[in-house]
Amino acid sequence: MNKDIRNRIYSTITQLNEELHKSYELIKTLNFDRDFPALITTTTRIKILKEFIELFKLVKRGASCILERTSILTKRVKLHFYQLKRLKDNVEENILFFTTLIRVLLNLIIKNNKKN
Repeated sequence: MNKDIRNRIYSTITQLNEELHKSYELIKTLNFDRDFPALITTTTRIKILKEFIELFKLVKRGASCILERTSILTKRVKLHFYQLKRLKDNVEENILFFTTLIRVLLNLIIKNNKKN
């Protein structure tokens, strides 16, 4: 894999870890009784971010089971979009964020498979 691509994967993983940390901090501030929908949505977001981090690490290693896991991830992202629409909370921003991540991930998978 190209050194530039590998460095971008490292920076993407770092940014995803920062976003994951922010989500954990948000969960600590939410009240179970009062903010239950936001708590569920944030929990889904944490699962998605963890899955993205794992998939980017797999791409970096050149693993072959990535596409199967990507289909599961896209279903979880659709669920998250539905939850955000119900909450009316940063829907467009999150759609842009997660669809961009999916596009980058799929492009890396395609580039990785072309070399093999």
